[in-house]
Amino acid sequence: MQKLNFQSKARNLLALQSVLKSAKVLPCVITSLNKLKKDQKAELKKIKSLHAHTLIIRSSSKSEDSETHSNAGAFLSLANIKANDELALLDALKKVGASMPHEDDEILIQAMLTQIKLCGVAFSVDKDNLSPYFCIQYDKSGSNASITDGSAKELTSFFHYRSASLPKDKRLARIIILIKELERLFDSPFLDIEFAFAHFKNKEELFCLQVRPLVSKNKVNLFKSLPKEALSRFAKRFESLQSSRLGVYGKKAIFGVMPDWNPAEIIGLKPKRLALSLYKEIITDHIWAYQRDNYGYKNLRSHPLMHSFLGIAYIDVRLSFNSFIPKDLEANVAEKLANYYLSKLEKNPHLHDKIEFEIVFSSYDFNLSCKLAPLLEQGFNENELKRIEFSLLNLTNSIIDPKNGLYLKDIRKCKKLQTSFKKLEKSKISLIDKIYWAIEDCKRYGTLPFAGVARAAFVAMQMLNSLVAIGFLSKEEKALFLNSLQTISKKLSLASCNLNSSNKEAFLAHFGHLRAGTYNILSPRYDEAFELYFDEKQNKAQVNQEKPFKLSAKRLKKLDILLKENGLIINAKEFFEFLKTAIEGREELKFEFSKLLSLVLKLIEELGRHYDIAKEDLAHLDIKELLNLYSSLYSKSPKKRLLSQIAINKAEFELAQALKLPSLITDKEQIFSFFTPTLAPNFITQKSIIAHTALENEKELEGKIVLIYAADPGYDYLFSKNIAGFITCYGGANSHMAIRASELGLPAVIGVGEENFKKYLSAKKLRLECESELIFCL
Repeated sequence: MQKLNFQSKARNLLALQSVLKSAKVLPCVITSLNKLKKDQKAELKKIKSLHAHTLIIRSSSKSEDSETHSNAGAFLSLANIKANDELALLDALKKVGASMPHEDDEILIQAMLTQIKLCGVAFSVDKDNLSPYFCIQYDKSGSNASITDGSAKELTSFFHYRSASLPKDKRLARIIILIKELERLFDSPFLDIEFAFAHFKNKEELFCLQVRPLVSKNKVNLFKSLPKEALSRFAKRFESLQSSRLGVYGKKAIFGVMPDWNPAEIIGLKPKRLALSLYKEIITDHIWAYQRDNYGYKNLRSHPLMHSFLGIAYIDVRLSFNSFIPKDLEANVAEKLANYYLSKLEKNPHLHDKIEFEIVFSSYDFNLSCKLAPLLEQGFNENELKRIEFSLLNLTNSIIDPKNGLYLKDIRKCKKLQTSFKKLEKSKISLIDKIYWAIEDCKRYGTLPFAGVARAAFVAMQMLNSLVAIGFLSKEEKALFLNSLQTISKKLSLASCNLNSSNKEAFLAHFGHLRAGTYNILSPRYDEAFELYFDEKQNKAQVNQEKPFKLSAKRLKKLDILLKENGLIINAKEFFEFLKTAIEGREELKFEFSKLLSLVLKLIEELGRHYDIAKEDLAHLDIKELLNLYSSLYSKSPKKRLLSQIAINKAEFELAQALKLPSLITDKEQIFSFFTPTLAPNFITQKSIIAHTALENEKELEGKIVLIYAADPGYDYLFSKNIAGFITCYGGANSHMAIRASELGLPAVIGVGEENFKKYLSAKKLRLECESELIFCL
């Protein structure tokens, strides 16, 4: 078979017309401004030979679609041009020609496809790191450009491991067959393809609309970094975890990156080993279960909540669902409840990051009976609903008790952290010993009580929301109450807005231990990189214009009655005190335990300097290796042992970078082939940056993270502004802006969704960690 060489967009399609078997290529005419000037009549005659009602006129410049740069979207394409309107046709040809740098640049003319059923873009590999996945993104709206111009609001993205069997979906299978044929024809595994399914002569046909080489120059190449054996081992492990577990309810196991202690948000989707192992050690291996048990939920001690699957952190959702079941609930009802939760999540995977709000019943609130009512249609009876309600009421009362509430004990317990922190800082014991005891104290006096107060804060928010749901409070009143709280976040915000040379030292003494990535040793602390996080010149004192939250005596009395009617052992005054203490306490305890955690990271850095191990290498160290050195003496020197483990973990981390998995895994087939949820953000490059934000229409954009509503190719001018990166509200991984950012190595996040976009609009500064797929508001 003769190999085809990449030429221009038009010439590539022309070469394929006679040889491509897996898809059709529409007949095309190629002209240029030069040819039109020489013999306009002859060129128009060629176009008429297409016998089309409407035409699409596209650029086919020498400056685009090459192996070094695609210039995606840089030049003009015009659709729906009427073929019999000569003036409109000539105008369109001239506009497209004029958009390109040279008069001999080709203009591609084809019949406009009608009755499009599905169209999209496919890559033969991941466009950012060339990992071995077919990446297909499509839209069913009938538009032929919604994917590339970023206008599609309901994209479907599909990823398929290259060595896996063809997908069951016939259309997707046909697209992959097309990709493989094009790879053979062009003798290249790195392709960017546009396609469409449309009715043609009373039959649905697959059309190849464009093929070009994927720009691979200067990119990380992970094409051979993910052996099939690794995914096959994962599939076997996933299958083995489906079996029933002693003392755990539920017919099957589901794993997600966002439920419960949401590792994807806290440590990133693909964390380095130190961050991952620290999170496991101080929270998700044991602490989480001990505190749920303490608070009246099912005892799941010794069950690790989080699994690392080839370097990606997943929560065992079945275990999580079990941990929200009151321990005094009868086994038969508990089993039904666990299976109901699992079934609801499987049917509604988009709820994976909202399980406590939309799926489980983990505490009592004023609207609980309405929330439980749908269970009657799921095989539960009235008696079982009453038993669930009663169990949650007992559990909630034990948490909110104004004298002996569990959260009050935990807040008192956390106060011991201050003493522990100061003692360890001044201690003369060895670094290994300091790290060991800092971790132990962090668990005992930090994350254990924090987990409890965080649970109480969730109960508080559920109760507050339910008062709005039943009409007792308005949304405005709820906002006023929350705004009246003196949280750490508010204190930090106020302090940072009033920073100056005279109070900078005091500010850092209090907040200096904080860092954008709490568990990330590579993320500098405030007191290590002040200028990176704060700009004294731009600080302005915030004027406190808060309205006080206050309920009248009449409404407080009404709330007293409501609390009593619901069987809650608390009065109105105590109720608001609980809300305030729990919500403020959650942030306060997190702030306090992060001091010890930050100290641990500083001590590990110090140990690295002692052994001459770079901080970048320490990020790949498992904390267990350091903790083992406290009680184990090995024949090899600690340095050799640590470097050996770092090398192994680095190799595992590289494999993880090539891996693509869904946010929620409900079936082992998804390990090889899966769809992503609508508006799942797409992170471009593997870089991390911190910068101020700006809207795309602002004048000063240099060095800023620019916020754009849609990933439209019209924003190409931004690349000349020396911006630090950008975030879009809409758009997919295959939009023009995504492709250009990838080629330029510019950090970007495409398609974060409206809610997140609003949040980033209000932030003065952001930290993008594209490698970990995290965004921090600073």
